[in-house]
Amino acid sequence: MYTTLAFLTKKPGLTTEEFISYYEEHHIPLINRLTGPENQPIVYKRRYTHRDDPKRVMVRAQVDEGGQPVAGERNGDNKLTEDKGNVDFDVITELVFEDEAAQQRWMGALLKNWDTVVEDEERFLWRERTRAVVASQFASFDG
Repeated sequence: MYTTLAFLTKKPGLTTEEFISYYEEHHIPLINRLTGPENQPIVYKRRYTHRDDPKRVMVRAQVDEGGQPVAGERNGDNKLTEDKGNVDFDVITELVFEDEAAQQRWMGALLKNWDTVVEDEERFLWRERTRAVVASQFASFDG
């Protein structure tokens, strides 16, 4: 399997609900149409952070001046403090392909229509903040 994780940030001024609605109802169908049924990934999932709601973000990564991790603060109940801190993306998009060649075919289909993709992304994404990585997967439980 060949997995890509993309960390995407909504355009300033959009609510989380507006972002989710546009991504799910407009962008994903567009991407699926442009890449064609023959190039679809095995898995195409989105996990939204809801980072604007402090109740949904439980801990902030804290580092010292040298970038070294430091322990998070705990409140009187010995729970980590709620803090949207440095969660700086709104969705993790997971794309799983059979292999790298399948991912390259999907990407090649997108590149043929790149101007259309960019035009649509500019409606709802803060494109300069987009990050993507190829990831290895291990599971302790998979049910």
